[in-house]
Parts: sequence; structure tokens; C-alpha cells
Amino acid sequence: MSGADRSPRGRRADLDVFVTERESLIALARSFVRSTAVAEELVQDSWLRWQRSQYCSAKARPIFRTIVANLARDWWRRERRERAVLDSLAPHAESAIATDRVVIARSDLARVLATLEALPPRTRTAFRLSWQDGLGYAEIGRRLGVSKARVHQLVHRALVELALSLDD
Repeated sequence: MSGADRSPRGRRADLDVFVTERESLIALARSFVRSTAVAEELVQDSWLRWQRSQYCSAKARPIFRTIVANLARDWWRRERRERAVLDSLAPHAESAIATDRVVIARSDLARVLATLEALPPRTRTAFRLSWQDGLGYAEIGRRLGVSKARVHQLVHRALVELALSLDD
């Protein structure tokens, strides 16, 4: 068995080495991956790999360190590759999102314009003077020859119609 002792006593000795070295193995893995959680996962994976292989129990310490270092390097390389792929996709994702937003905004604008066109002329004028020109209700009332309360009703009606058109 190439120096591996698979007897219960040999497996117990391997476990003792693993438990004794566990914190230093986590520190080793953490130096590569910069995450305690990932480091602990890698150390646990090293134990599983040890169990599946026929390593020499007499060299358990250096073998565990080698396994953990290799797992950590592999994890780091894979992480770098994934990050590079995601970074290369980010501009495309942002432009796709921006394109979607433009399409939605244009659709909403078309609905708003159609709704405004469909409003009665006095309601449309009151809304435009209030929202576009920034005039107060009293000034709008003077221009249209109606009361301030009536201007409020006209602007409110326009806002309700616009909200309903955008809810569809």
C-alpha cells in the first residue's frame, strides 16, 4: 500500500495529525484565498482527499500542507478566471440594461404624450402651465379665467389620467 497504514490505528494517527495541524492549514489556505470560510472549506476538502488516497501516514504533515496549498491555488485561479469573465460581461450587461431602460422610457413617454393629447384643452393647458412652466394655481386661474380650486381639479385630473395610462 505504498507506506499507507489503513488500519484503524493508522487512520486515527492521520486524524490526529489533521486535527493538530488544522489551524495552521486554515491559515495557509487563508493566505491564498483571503477568506476564513473558504479556507475552512478547502482544509475540509483536503481531509476528504486524504481519505480517498493512499498517502504515507509518516509524511502526513507536509502532504496535508501540499494538498491545502494546491487546493487554495486552484481556487484562486478559478476565482480570477470567473472574475475576468464577469468583468468582461459587465459592459455588455450595463448596455443591455441601458437599452432596456431606453425602450421602456420611450414607451412610457409615448403613452404620456398620447394621454396629454387626449385631455380636454383646458385640462392640458392647466397641467402644462403648472408642471412645465412652474406657475402657481392662482396665476393659472387668472390666465384661464377660472378659480384656484378649479385649476387644482384640472391639474389633478391630468395627473390621474397620466397615472392610469402608465399603470396599463
